[in-house]
Amino acid sequence: MKKYYFIFICAAIFTTCTKNVNDDKLLDNSYLNYTENTKLSEEKIDNKETYEVSFNVEKPVECIVIEMEGAYINRVFPNENIPKRVYFIVEKKLQLQQFKSNAKKYMTIGKNFSNDWEITSPVSICVSSNDAFLLLDSSEYRVRFTIFEKIPFYYVLKIRCESKIIFD
Repeated sequence: MKKYYFIFICAAIFTTCTKNVNDDKLLDNSYLNYTENTKLSEEKIDNKETYEVSFNVEKPVECIVIEMEGAYINRVFPNENIPKRVYFIVEKKLQLQQFKSNAKKYMTIGKNFSNDWEITSPVSICVSSNDAFLLLDSSEYRVRFTIFEKIPFYYVLKIRCESKIIFD
């Protein structure tokens, strides 16, 4: 079974190490984990439980490109690596003075699915001169995600931008 975990991790590393010649200035930031080791979010997507990963951008950027891959590895022989469709929402933490409570407030800035549940990946989020909230600065961000099944799975979160990403 360890062999299949190793294969999954190697596949994730090889896919994140590939780089487009036109995007030389973009850094590939990857986060690999297992949902049993990931924080369960209080919010849901379509009434299904979600997990969350928080991150910060080290310095302000113009755009970030986000994508996720998921896989379930069954624990019976023969072990199979079963790819899973990951639905995610990208949110930015709001830091407004009128929120006096300790509760964190987030604003959705992107998602990888349409109203008809069609996945579009990768998701590009860019600074908007018309929207003061959509500055991609060193604020706290989070990605909430689900596969709409109650099974533990491995996932790789890939973020490409001109800055280093600090995952919490």
